Amino acid sequence: MKIASGRRFVAILVLAFASASVWGQIKVSTIADESTESSKTVMTDLRSKISSHPKQFTLLGNKDSEPSLLLTVDCLPRKQKTGAFACFYTAHYAGGTSKTFMGGGIYAATTSDEVADNFLASIAQDIVERWDGMVRANAIENLEACLFLTQSSCKVPDPLEPELKTKIINLSQYLQKGGLKK
Repeated sequence: MKIASGRRFVAILVLAFASASVWGQIKVSTIADESTESSKTVMTDLRSKISSHPKQFTLLGNKDSEPSLLLTVDCLPRKQKTGAFACFYTAHYAGGTSKTFMGGGIYAATTSDEVADNFLASIAQDIVERWDGMVRANAIENLEACLFLTQSSCKVPDPLEPELKTKIINLSQYLQKGGLKK
């Protein structure tokens, strides 16, 4: 129980730190195998825990096309109702037209609540450690794809506007500025 309480405390601290960041609210979409009871139960608990942090996260329906974080959870079927939950998650940054792997984890615990606690703590850590870099790299990739594939100007992604000091740019201007490093 001390480990679960410690992980819960770490998750709360990480989420408090994240709420003070410039990220704003992260739009989360979740995917689980609803036909497997253990996956469904863990995802229900995880969604509940994510929902309890409305300053940091907004849960989206699966038909929403604008998530910024995609979470997938799957668990092995339990042989008995009293069996342990053995599950994994993957987290992907969903920026624009591409998805970028952020992190993942495998946990086994006696309750779905413990698994969901561990997942939330790990997801929060993934966000704190990798979010800014992924947003920047994704924005650069999208801008460069537009510039190299078109003969016209492209809109500068919001995260890059302060650095490039413009909202619209063409390939020549971008190359004169030296491009951007990911």
